[in-house]
Amino acid sequence: MIKTAPTAPIPPRQNESRRLAALYRLQLLDTPPEPAFDRITQLAQRLFDVPIALLSLLDEDRQWFKAKCGLDVSGTPREQAFCNYTILHDSVFVVPDAQADAAFSTNPLVTGEPAIRFYAGAPLTVAPETRLGSLCIIDRTPRTFSEDEARLLARLAQIVTDELWLRSLTANTGHNLPSFTQARPGSTAVSMITGMQVRAARAMLNCSIDKLAANTGLSANTIKRVEAGDQTRPSTHATITTIRSILEAQGVVFIGHDAAAPGIQLLKETHII
Repeated sequence: MIKTAPTAPIPPRQNESRRLAALYRLQLLDTPPEPAFDRITQLAQRLFDVPIALLSLLDEDRQWFKAKCGLDVSGTPREQAFCNYTILHDSVFVVPDAQADAAFSTNPLVTGEPAIRFYAGAPLTVAPETRLGSLCIIDRTPRTFSEDEARLLARLAQIVTDELWLRSLTANTGHNLPSFTQARPGSTAVSMITGMQVRAARAMLNCSIDKLAANTGLSANTIKRVEAGDQTRPSTHATITTIRSILEAQGVVFIGHDAAAPGIQLLKETHII
């Protein structure tokens, strides 16, 4: 669950084209503060009793803070970002004492303001191997970080990514969305749904991938491929129909398809499956 700090230079960037494309589609960079994201960083700051909590997004040459507590700057150069390491994997990345770690001891954010000693970051993963940034907490004194604390930070980061998916559904015009057509010839458009719709439906129902997998009889990896729009292994008609029927039984209504602006509505309060 926890990845500890390596002792190496800033790592090479991975999957940058796909990652940056996903980030820019959200049209979130350089936008004003929003209560939904501010509340999450405020909660992280209080829960972990730290002076600084940040929602950090990494573009090509900077890290930009969509939400921040305890820090006045809007961002830093990309090469200074601890989040360069966080976005390399799906686990929470922890630096117990930056001054004692060769990879970070000379970082300007350690030697100068905000004088980082402890860092923990949970990646914002919107698709397999696609991480836009992190929800991170920072302290000016060294500290340890337990597995339970890492799980809690990861859950808060999941709330952020769910908010990003819902935001994308609301704002997107329908272009560049992963969609799933029926695999059989002669199928109709009525069953077409997007991975974003499935992800947003899960978020509305507070349903984990494992829960949806258990109730559809599909594997968790299959659900992940559906949500990611993995065209190397396209989803079958039966898979999409099964997922759609289970979610619709919980009150989800799928709106539009890939020729329009896809979305969802929840017709009733429900406790997921």
